[in-house]
Amino acid sequence: MFRTHLFGEPSIIVYTPAVNKFVLFSDTNFKQEWPTVELMGVTSMVAVHGKAHTRVRNFVTNAINRPDALSRIAALVQPHIVTALRSWDDMGKIKAKVETQKMSFESIAKLFLGKEPGDFLNSLDKLYQGVLPGVRAYPINVPGFAYHHALRCRRKLEKIFYMELDKRKSKNENMVETIDLMDGLMQIEDDEGDKLSDKEVVDNIVSLVLGGYISTSLVSMWAIYLLAKHPNVLEKLRV
Repeated sequence: MFRTHLFGEPSIIVYTPAVNKFVLFSDTNFKQEWPTVELMGVTSMVAVHGKAHTRVRNFVTNAINRPDALSRIAALVQPHIVTALRSWDDMGKIKAKVETQKMSFESIAKLFLGKEPGDFLNSLDKLYQGVLPGVRAYPINVPGFAYHHALRCRRKLEKIFYMELDKRKSKNENMVETIDLMDGLMQIEDDEGDKLSDKEVVDNIVSLVLGGYISTSLVSMWAIYLLAKHPNVLEKLRV
């Protein structure tokens, strides 16, 4: 445990499993925040805490972790992964970071938004690429700074997702089937019959796509790199 400064604020760093567990499970004593909460969304699962966090987390996990949802996720994502792997084989040599980012974003976009590769996804990808540098940057909202550019990209993403939300409301009034995560978040109800607000749906879509994009692409990239460096491990996986 030691004291330092992060994002201009005095901070205490802890790293042992026992202390980390104590902090993460003590919602009443420790308020969990992102320094750039506006980029993630003020009502997103990563920004709210306490009862509000539990409520949103339950909505999201219910939309994703139910058996029928997991089966649908596998059916949606698998063809994209197989297609990507075959294309890499045809290319012979690839840039792992670029290709895993592309594969991850296309799979997540299909799962979360039901969108196929094309101009729409390319524009979303560019906006998310603009948001990424601002997530861990100093929150200085002045032109020329990463945070300012990230905020502008985030507002454009929000506008796009609100338009998509309105479009689905007008088309899906009588539809009960859940097509993707956005549909799931729009339709899911808690025990009292309440649904997420439009802002909660949009904020969580923005943050979940961003979080899934970063984590999935990095894990995939390092898995490919390490398997290439250790062919004996790859052979064991194939058995």
